[in-house]
Amino acid sequence: MNNKFIRKINLLTVNSVILFTVLAVCSYLMIISENYAAALVLSVLALLCAALNIIVHIVKQRDRLKRIKLLTFYAEGNLHPGPGAIPFFRLPLAFLSSDGKFLWANDLFRAIFTDQAGMQKQLRELYVVHLRGKLENQALMLETPIQFGDRNFVMMTNVVRLDQEHTEDSFAIMLYFSENTELIQLKKKYDSRQTAVAEIAVDSYQEIFQSNGESVINAITVELSKIFTKWLADTNAVIKKLVQDRYILIMEEDALNRLCQEKFSVLNQVKRISVGNRIPVTLSIGVGVHGDSVQANYEAASQALELALSRGGDQAVVRDRGHDDYYGGSTMDLESLSKVKARIVADLLKKEILRSSRVLIMGHQIGDMDSFGASLCVYRACSFFGIESKIILNEGNPAINGMLQRLQALPEYRELFINTSYALNLVDDDTLAVVVDTSRQSMTECPKLLDYAPRIAVVDHHRKSSDYLKETVLDYSESYASSTSELLVEVLQYMIPHVAVPVVEAEAMYAGMLVDTKNFTFKTGTRTFEVASYLKKQGVDTIGVRQYFQPDFDTYAEVSKVTATVKLVQNRIAIAYCTKDSKNMKLVAAMAADQLLNIAGVEASFVLSDKGGDVAISGRSLGEINVQVILEKMGGGGHLTAAAAVLNNISLEFAEKELIKYIMEYLDK
Repeated sequence: MNNKFIRKINLLTVNSVILFTVLAVCSYLMIISENYAAALVLSVLALLCAALNIIVHIVKQRDRLKRIKLLTFYAEGNLHPGPGAIPFFRLPLAFLSSDGKFLWANDLFRAIFTDQAGMQKQLRELYVVHLRGKLENQALMLETPIQFGDRNFVMMTNVVRLDQEHTEDSFAIMLYFSENTELIQLKKKYDSRQTAVAEIAVDSYQEIFQSNGESVINAITVELSKIFTKWLADTNAVIKKLVQDRYILIMEEDALNRLCQEKFSVLNQVKRISVGNRIPVTLSIGVGVHGDSVQANYEAASQALELALSRGGDQAVVRDRGHDDYYGGSTMDLESLSKVKARIVADLLKKEILRSSRVLIMGHQIGDMDSFGASLCVYRACSFFGIESKIILNEGNPAINGMLQRLQALPEYRELFINTSYALNLVDDDTLAVVVDTSRQSMTECPKLLDYAPRIAVVDHHRKSSDYLKETVLDYSESYASSTSELLVEVLQYMIPHVAVPVVEAEAMYAGMLVDTKNFTFKTGTRTFEVASYLKKQGVDTIGVRQYFQPDFDTYAEVSKVTATVKLVQNRIAIAYCTKDSKNMKLVAAMAADQLLNIAGVEASFVLSDKGGDVAISGRSLGEINVQVILEKMGGGGHLTAAAAVLNNISLEFAEKELIKYIMEYLDK
């Protein structure tokens, strides 16, 4: 039989012709004879059709394999020795049809697998995962890392023409594999021996010393030594004490991987130390790995430790080539008993203000009362020193509108608030930009301003994320504080002793503290109430301030609708939903998240808001569960008891699945 003729046979056309003929003959016989002859004829013709299909398929398959084995290679312009080069190819080799069906493989490729079925299954998976999409996009030359069992290969791909015809059978996909198992194993061994550097700090060393004395501190040091020895057993790591509250840890990467898999269990172990200390012992750990040198890893470890401390301590931060991973962070931030830092910050901020032509102040987008009150605190300091200042506020929102309207009714504040465009036109070489209640550029009212401002100061009480503002002349981030307003009122008192704060400004600052502490029930310490007492002396009407937070009837009804959708995860975490039909969605979601914490047994709450293509998540906690760590995995931030995130281009249902996934990961730690 002529092979070229066979190649050109289209089985679909042949089947169609035969089927039409069979039906026509059968219909004719049944009409004129009315007996079983038609059925017999139909059966015979059907068998003939099947036989012809099988014969044509076998002949075409044999012809294609013959053409594959006759392929030759070009090397430096000359043909590889003679026809039949393919069977003697010295690398594992396989051929697939254009639709991914197995055609042929040499013995080297077959030897990789234990059985034929397993080989063909792997080839089909390769085609579906790595080849089909690329071939549809005409990306014909591919190099892809592949693993078969415990062996590693680089798969190289090309489409070859078997003859000059233009039929479907004229093309085949050629796959050949270069094994690099030893290279991969060597790289893994090399990576596992890379040196990682960690720096460890005892968070509350000074507080414990002041509270319990030297004998307790010495006993804690002994206990820490025992815990470290047990924690690092069989890791070949070296740990040494640097100063009173600092340790340095040097280890290989495989040891670090083990510590990461254990979620830095030492963080929980040290909390059980009880040698007369009234304040629990916690650690902050910064790790640097995969730097260009040991020195680079040490610098990265120091930066990671600084980040861990600024996030409240009791956690480990692993910095790997600029990317940070977080572990721990489940303890409420311990209030600092010393006010030395506040006094130092006051002096630095005063100097920066006095050397400025003007000060531009801004908080985060969709500002709340804390960012609003903190901004007014900086404005008051600038006014006292006679330095022009403006607050950037692009638009109001229900959380601050009441206070904003009250201020704008007074002559002093009518030109205080400006928008982004106006602010960018005011920047000069002596401008100071002060960012309050956030440390992330993307979250500010005017992110572009920070690209042009020659000097930036940051005051914040949230735990830092990895993208915090780094190029600053002043960074006062204290996650123990109840609010940014608390921090800045303290600074204001040191900066300008006996300063008189206008009542309307004092009430805005007090309101900021009130909101972030949930009426002085969360994250309050002695310094919180000292600041509140100071503001009360300035004439704050505590009853009048609360009126700014009373929702109207419609908002209250919306909050009730949201809380009615609640469902529980492991009977301790509440999840509810806010539809895009809700007015004042952000305010409603925040209020609903707060109210869900009133349910018995609920330790944390999340409200998902449908924003028409995007989903916003508000998280709240009583302190046992760190909602910041959960929402940080979803691109958000905040602090232990209050955090938020926005997911773009996602449905409410999928956002819920993602949230539950990260909740379960957190609970499994």
